[in-house]
Amino acid sequence: MKKLLSFAMFVMAFVQLPGQEIPEIKVPTHDSLQWHVRTTNFPVMKELYFEPIAGAPILSQPQRIDGGEWEIRTEEHGMIYPTLYDWNKDGKPDLLLGEFLTGESRIKVYLNEGTKKKPKFSGKWFYATDVNGNVMSNYQWCCIGIHPQVVDIDGDGYEDIISGQYDPGVISLWRGSANGFLPREEIPQLGYQPGKQFVSFNEPCWSVESRDYWVYSSARLADFNGDGLLDLFVAGGGGFRVALNIGTKEQPKFGRREFLCHVDGSILCTRDHNEVVATGENFNAVNASGAGDFHTYLNPVDWDGDGVLDIIATDSYGDASSWGVYFFRGVETDDGLRFERPRPLFMAKDGSKALPGCAPQVQVVDYNGDGVNDLIIGLSIETINGFEGAEDVYWRWLSDMRIQFPGKDTGESLYFEGGVEWMEKHLKEDYKNYKGFYLGNLDDWKYLTLRHRGYPFILLGKENPQKAVAIRQHAAPRHFEYDKPAAKKYELPQIDKKPVTCRGRVMKDKEGYYATIYMETTGTYHLYTAAAVNMNEPVKIEFELPEGVTLKGDLETPPTIVKGGSEIYDGKVLEFVQKLNVSPDLKGVLDVKIKVSYQSCDDDHCLPPTEVEIVEKLDLGE
Repeated sequence: MKKLLSFAMFVMAFVQLPGQEIPEIKVPTHDSLQWHVRTTNFPVMKELYFEPIAGAPILSQPQRIDGGEWEIRTEEHGMIYPTLYDWNKDGKPDLLLGEFLTGESRIKVYLNEGTKKKPKFSGKWFYATDVNGNVMSNYQWCCIGIHPQVVDIDGDGYEDIISGQYDPGVISLWRGSANGFLPREEIPQLGYQPGKQFVSFNEPCWSVESRDYWVYSSARLADFNGDGLLDLFVAGGGGFRVALNIGTKEQPKFGRREFLCHVDGSILCTRDHNEVVATGENFNAVNASGAGDFHTYLNPVDWDGDGVLDIIATDSYGDASSWGVYFFRGVETDDGLRFERPRPLFMAKDGSKALPGCAPQVQVVDYNGDGVNDLIIGLSIETINGFEGAEDVYWRWLSDMRIQFPGKDTGESLYFEGGVEWMEKHLKEDYKNYKGFYLGNLDDWKYLTLRHRGYPFILLGKENPQKAVAIRQHAAPRHFEYDKPAAKKYELPQIDKKPVTCRGRVMKDKEGYYATIYMETTGTYHLYTAAAVNMNEPVKIEFELPEGVTLKGDLETPPTIVKGGSEIYDGKVLEFVQKLNVSPDLKGVLDVKIKVSYQSCDDDHCLPPTEVEIVEKLDLGE
C-alpha cells in the first residue's frame, strides 16, 4: 500500500482542469523522519467551563503534554489513545500513546525523565514490546486504534494491558509479569471463537450472531456487579453494554453483552435519536445510544468518589450536537447499577466548540502523584502542508465542513494511494464527486494536504471540598429485556428463503489465488462436520479444476461447537477456503467447478441430504 513517495518533502504541481486553478501544493511526507519538526499554528486552547459535580476532582484548564527535544504526537491515521504506566519500573509514570493504523496498531512509550510529581519528557519514544521483543499490537482494519487500558485483571500484582478491536470484536490481553508483558492472548467471549463469521443482516443487533453485536468493540474493564471480578464495558457498533465475567479472576471469560440502562429504564445514551427500543424487537443500537455515532468509548470509574461506579464516555465530536466528553453518574438501585442521564464534563465558556479537532480519547490517571484523579485526553487535530495547524478548520465541526474522519484524510490518500497522478486521474473522471469527497465544503486546494494528528493534554485535578453521597434509588422497568418475546406480534413480509444458501467466489490476494465457499443458514438450521460422532451427512466440498490449476494445502474450515451430542459448524455464516496453485503460464478466464453436499437440521427435524454445483470464474488476465 505504501508504494509511491519519497520520504523527503517535495512539491508537486497539479494539472489545471477546465475552469479550475489548482496551485502547486506540498504533498505530505512519511512521518518517520520528521520527529524534529514541530507543528506550527497550534491551537490556543479555549477557557473551559466545568460542570459542577459533587465529589469529582476540580479540573484545571487543559495543558499540552509535549517533549523538550521532539514533539509528542501520533501519526499514522491520526487517532491518539493516551494513558500512563511505569514502563521501566523506576517509580515514575511514563506516557503511553495508542495509535490507529490499518493493520497492526501499536503503542508508543515516552519515558518520564522528570519526577513522579513533575513528569517531563524529551519526546523520544519507542514501541511497546512483549517479553519476546515483539511489538505489542492488535489488528485494526478500520475506524479504531489500539486503546490501552492498564489494569491488573487477574490480581497477581502485575498490571496487564487490554484493548478492544474493530472487527470481529476481539478483546486482546497482554498479561504483566516480573519480566514484562507476555505475548498477546484473546479473552474468551460467549458466542465468539476465532474464524467464526457473523451475519450482517437478518439478525437483531443484540444477537451474538449479529455483526453489529461485535463490530467496533471499544473496551474497558471494571467491576460492574461488585463480585470482585472485572467485567467488560463496550461501546461502538452495538451500543453501550456490559458483559459480566463468567470465568474466574485468573482466567476471565465474558458473557453476553447486555445494554447498560438509565435509572428511568431506557438504554444508556449520550444523545437521544428517538429510536424506538422495545423488548424482542430489533432496533439500531448506534442510533439509540449515540445518534448514529459509531466512534464511542466508555471509561468506567468512580469519578465522584461516592463508592459507586460512574462512566465518562466520549464520541467522535463531529457535529454541534456533541459534547465530546460525557459524565454518567452511577446509581445503586434495586435492579443493580444504573446511571443518571448524561452531563457534559465541560463546555467552552463562550458556548462555541470547546476543543479543537475531533475524536477526544480520555482516561482517568494520577499524572502528578498527588493522589487526586486527573484527566488525560488525546485530540485528533487537523494539519495541512505537513505540520502546519489548520487554523481555519480545527475549531469547526467535521459535519459542517463535510470532511473525512481520521483514517480517510486526503493528505494520507495522496501519500499512500498514488500521489499527484492518482488525484489527477480521479478528478478527471468525476470532478464534482471526488472534489466533494476529499475537500467537502472547503474551497481551497491547500486542504488536499489535510491530515489529522494526535496530541495529548492533561487536565489536573484538585480535591473537591464538596463530597458526593450515594443514594439508593428505585429502578424503573427496563425498556429492553433479554430472553423475552416481543410485546406485539408484527407480521413481516414473507421471504422465500431456503434453510441453507450456498455461493462461491474465486479471488486473488498477496499470497495467491483461492476459492471461498459461503454457506448461510436460517433459523436454528445447522451443518455437520465429518466427525465420527455425527449420524448426519457432513459438509463435503469437491473441486473440478482446469488444467494447470491444483489444490494448495487442505481446505480451511470454520470453527466448530458441540450441540446435542453432534459436532456442528459454529455460526450462521460459514466460510470454507481452499488455496489454489496456478501455473504462471495460464491466461484467460477459466471455470472452477465446485460441488457441495450437506445435510441440515434444525431443533425439530432434519432435511434430506442436498447437493449443489457452483461454477466460478478464475480470471487470469490476457
